[in-house]
Amino acid sequence: MRETVLKMKRHTPVLMKALAVPTIIATGAMIVPAHVHAQEVVDKIATQVSQIAQPQDAGQAPNRTEHPVLTGLPDGVSIDRVEWLSDRRIAIFIRSAVMPEQPIQVQMLLARDWFAAPDRSFPAVWALDGLRASDTENGWTAHTNIAQYFADKNVNVILPVGGESSFYADWQTPNNGKNYKWESFLINELIPVLREGFRTNDDRAITGISMGATAAVNIAEHHPELFKFVGSFSGYLDVTSKGMPEAIRGAQAEVGGYDSTAMWGEPGSQGWKDHDPKLGVEKLRGITTYVSAGTGRDDFGQPGSVATDRANYAGRGLEVVSRMTTQTFVDTAKRQGVEVVQKFRPAGVHSWPYWQFEIAQAWPYIADSLGLGDADRGSSCAAVGVIAEAVKDGRLGACTNNEYPLGAGKAEDFVGGRVYWSENTGAKALTGKINAYYSKIGGPTSWLGFPVSEENRLDNGGFAVFERGAVYWSEETGAHAVPRDFVDTWGTVGWEKGELGLPVAEPVMKDDILTQQFQGGFILRNKENKTFLFKGEFAKRYGELAETLGLPTTNEIPVKGGSYQEFEKAIMYWSEPTGAHFIKRGDIFDAWAKQGFEQGEYGFPREDQAAIPAGGEEMKFERGIIRQVNGRIVEEKN
Repeated sequence: MRETVLKMKRHTPVLMKALAVPTIIATGAMIVPAHVHAQEVVDKIATQVSQIAQPQDAGQAPNRTEHPVLTGLPDGVSIDRVEWLSDRRIAIFIRSAVMPEQPIQVQMLLARDWFAAPDRSFPAVWALDGLRASDTENGWTAHTNIAQYFADKNVNVILPVGGESSFYADWQTPNNGKNYKWESFLINELIPVLREGFRTNDDRAITGISMGATAAVNIAEHHPELFKFVGSFSGYLDVTSKGMPEAIRGAQAEVGGYDSTAMWGEPGSQGWKDHDPKLGVEKLRGITTYVSAGTGRDDFGQPGSVATDRANYAGRGLEVVSRMTTQTFVDTAKRQGVEVVQKFRPAGVHSWPYWQFEIAQAWPYIADSLGLGDADRGSSCAAVGVIAEAVKDGRLGACTNNEYPLGAGKAEDFVGGRVYWSENTGAKALTGKINAYYSKIGGPTSWLGFPVSEENRLDNGGFAVFERGAVYWSEETGAHAVPRDFVDTWGTVGWEKGELGLPVAEPVMKDDILTQQFQGGFILRNKENKTFLFKGEFAKRYGELAETLGLPTTNEIPVKGGSYQEFEKAIMYWSEPTGAHFIKRGDIFDAWAKQGFEQGEYGFPREDQAAIPAGGEEMKFERGIIRQVNGRIVEEKN
């Protein structure tokens, strides 16, 4: 363990710069006070690792985390991949049978007790986007505090991504390069995916804003058995009355160049009637229905206003239309005896701050409809003991639950991250990309074990040390775990500041050989748990010649004018003028050795050793050729 400690201490120059000034790391990591000397941090981490790690740890192979393979899904539906955006927010990419052109992204905010209660499933709250829905992120997370608001609530929040101008409908014909079948995807494909793979039960609420609000009510009316709550925030709940088809057609043409007739057919057709919320209101009987709209009046700067800026004319006008159509919907519901919770606000425009306010106002109704008890509606938690001490500076915000067992220790969730504790490591707080990655692979139950350090900042990212490795991240490379013995080997060339740079992939085990790719090369661990480092031309050529060369027996060794690296079957030499080439062990190599290797009369190899037509092999050097022909060595010097 002395070697591990010494090598970790050599990280001091990197940490010195990173910890020199007080800062909050971009990922929300720990605050580093100016008076803490980097050497103290490194010494402490190194000491903890030396006390915790066991000799066999270096030989352990990381478990690769793959996307879930689910059963019980419709034909043609599967998971393409799952990306962890934070420790509480994931992006599920679903291969769809009805929209097969490319995987469809659905983001999900995990329920408060997702980690504390791993055997539990949770109700779902769907939040649909507006007309300008982006293909990268749902507007709810891009423009509101929905992630923070639901952090202490025991529901999975479901956020479909994409669907610009779609009204989340099954379009009658393809249009503008899209073949929208959103309703079929959401109902027939997404629900089974969430149920079978993501611990989401069949207690379900659906909400939306603007276009998404219209869609939420339509979907609830088409499938009333699937939803217990529907919420419309500034929706268009009458689409067939005079002027509305023209308004929708104009909006879709302006936002993306879509043709409404491809969506529901000609105005006045059955397709439009089937998607007019006021005409289907009878189907909502027994479902908690919540509708809200403003007046179009800009109340920015007035007491009690939630607006963050002055409204534009479009925002005012759109809200006027929403108010009128929502009123028509409410009047129709009253005539048919369907109960509706209506929230007509005295001001407000078509804008995200108002919708952020509105979903919070709707939450008690959502919770009631889903049958949530008081404990699941919010948190009355408190941090205690060593975990409380770890977050006493408030950097993680409020707790969302009490501490709970996790692996061989405990954890507690906060709005800004999570604290992990074990007897051996103490309490350590993690946030941001590193905590997202750590959560993805299973946290302390993964091969990494418990964190030994909190996140430390690097010039281009950050890292945290764990019992059996470290996790490094940058915006360019993402977050990846590095086994402890790889960290040691990597450190011999300066960690992320050296020629290898940062890790760009997970460790991969094949035939009991573990390898991990870095920006400038890779590290390999053989069956005897010895590690070897490849960089530059050696890394490139070994990727081409691994079978010919066999496994490495040394790391790269510098010599005058270049370097070499030894393998089971051959030796690779490199110099700037010649590049990297191998020579096999045998008579040719022995003859070259007698002449002083690369420092002798022949110099460095300039080609790989190769067979010759006459039978035998030859090796071309900078200043000559050595051949083996019929068992005889023939030398040809320039």
